[in-house]
Amino acid sequence: MGESVFAAGVLAEPPDPPLSGELLSIGCEKIADEIVLTLTGELDIATAGPAVGYVRDVLERHDRPVVLDLASLRFCDARGLGALVRMSKDAEQAGLALRLMLPQPPGPEDHAHHEPEQ
Repeated sequence: MGESVFAAGVLAEPPDPPLSGELLSIGCEKIADEIVLTLTGELDIATAGPAVGYVRDVLERHDRPVVLDLASLRFCDARGLGALVRMSKDAEQAGLALRLMLPQPPGPEDHAHHEPEQ
């Protein structure tokens, strides 16, 4: 049995029924005037297609900007990057904004400084 995407929606009308899978989950919530989709796990050859389909459904059902929160995405391969491009094109065709929200890069305080042993 193949892996699939799990989509947990908290909208009054979920954009897509939940699917069970272990590689990627997509949480969906309305915050202010935007739909925020939180991607957790891996966006790769196994999950790119269902993820694009889920985002396309959100764009079709909700006439508002979409934010992709990628802070919890552990892995993204070339197919995953292609999926992000496809999602952007789908949003553009729908006349909606789609933006990525990424984690902040680690600061100097996040790196432990170790003196070499002599």
